[in-house]
Amino acid sequence: MSSLWNARVVEIGGGTVVLRLTAIHPDAGEPARSAAFAVRLLADGLERAAGAAERASALDARADAGTAGEVVAQVAVTDRRNLPFSERAAKERIHAVLRERGLDPADAAAWDAAFQAEWRALWQDPSRAPQATLTVEVREAGLLEGLAGGDNWESAAYG
Repeated sequence: MSSLWNARVVEIGGGTVVLRLTAIHPDAGEPARSAAFAVRLLADGLERAAGAAERASALDARADAGTAGEVVAQVAVTDRRNLPFSERAAKERIHAVLRERGLDPADAAAWDAAFQAEWRALWQDPSRAPQATLTVEVREAGLLEGLAGGDNWESAAYG
């Protein structure tokens, strides 16, 4: 599965973690305010943390089994930017930029190369990509052990 999100730990303490999410794929959709989405994000972050692989696997299993709410007390989505994302509108904006540069869609090779470069640039520019802050409160603070402020990872979380 392709990565959909880049997650960065902004703040962590007690049983609460604040994550800044940036979409890195047009299929990311909206950041969900669900326990399953939060658990999948946390599991992906814990997978790379020393000594936390077993906890990550257990969290993933909870999301798949529909029991994520047993470990997540609350999820809030705030500071939404560039959302909702419209792939069609983004592509139309890129087409307008290419026309302003004097490119002609009839020159398919040049048009496609320029479009692909602009499309990649959109997803690499956090000021243009969809973003949100996700605050997750877990029922047991120990579940977050292994995560630290500044940690960053990619995730295919959904839900």
